Amino acid sequence: MYENIASNKRKTVFLIIGFLIFIGAIGYAIGLYFEYRYGANGGYSIALMIFALIIAIAVSFWSYYGSDKLVLKLVRARQLQREQNPRVYYMVEGLSIAAGLPMPKIYIFEDNGMNAFATGRNPSNSVIVLTSGLIDNLDDSELKGVIAHELSHIKNYDILLGTVIVVLVGMVAIISNIILRGFIFGGGRRRSSRSSGGGVLSIIFLILGLILIIISPIIATIIKLAISRSREYLADSNGALITRYPAGLANALRKISARGKIEAANNATAHLFIANPFGKKSKNFFSNLFNTHPPAEERIKRLEKMALGVGVK
Repeated sequence: MYENIASNKRKTVFLIIGFLIFIGAIGYAIGLYFEYRYGANGGYSIALMIFALIIAIAVSFWSYYGSDKLVLKLVRARQLQREQNPRVYYMVEGLSIAAGLPMPKIYIFEDNGMNAFATGRNPSNSVIVLTSGLIDNLDDSELKGVIAHELSHIKNYDILLGTVIVVLVGMVAIISNIILRGFIFGGGRRRSSRSSGGGVLSIIFLILGLILIIISPIIATIIKLAISRSREYLADSNGALITRYPAGLANALRKISARGKIEAANNATAHLFIANPFGKKSKNFFSNLFNTHPPAEERIKRLEKMALGVGVK
């Protein structure tokens, strides 16, 4: 269990570093583009990209501080008080103590689908959201497994990580789109004042840069999804560690994978849920590649291995 947690943490660090290097490469490609076409100073172009990156990070933090309220409105969730459902309230309270976290607020939204997610800007300002279908159809050990999974997301600051990555991916897509439009509609001609410089090597770098710009949104999205999947595996492991009963979450995921579709879910919120909120998709290469969640079968298999077969249904 501890080896799995450490492995996922290392993968996440490498993915983030790789993503930042990738953004730097995009900046360099844009610098080459402006230098070749407009005769502008390459350092100036890269400086503009750094400025855009700073703006992206600032926007991501702004989104983070207001994201919880926005998501709660999107799913029309209502806050749960202790007297309304003591069973759920005391589960969250006990597991929060076990995880060493302040107790998050509990929200419920009416949906027959079985799903859950966590949001909030930090452990002291966090929220766990459960569907009514989840509460009604899981037994205590299964519901504890789901709650512990979401507490793990809060403890690991996964929501902050996800928000930053999503915004950076969006910035890459926007910048790529602007540059491509400028190249297409501007004719891609180089200024005559620069006609004597560059040579074949500059043209090669320019072509490579344009290819990078074209495919950057796809690569950035794949990196984002890879990070999301890695965090789900990590939250499964941490959740099992909190409850000391991996079979509870494994059994819950088996039920959720069959009835996880949520009517209020959309592409912007899908990655927050414990399981794919769009229901079962066709099992082909592309659907798996662009799915924000790892395969339920693989998650269940890992948890069952941790449980050593004890309690598995």
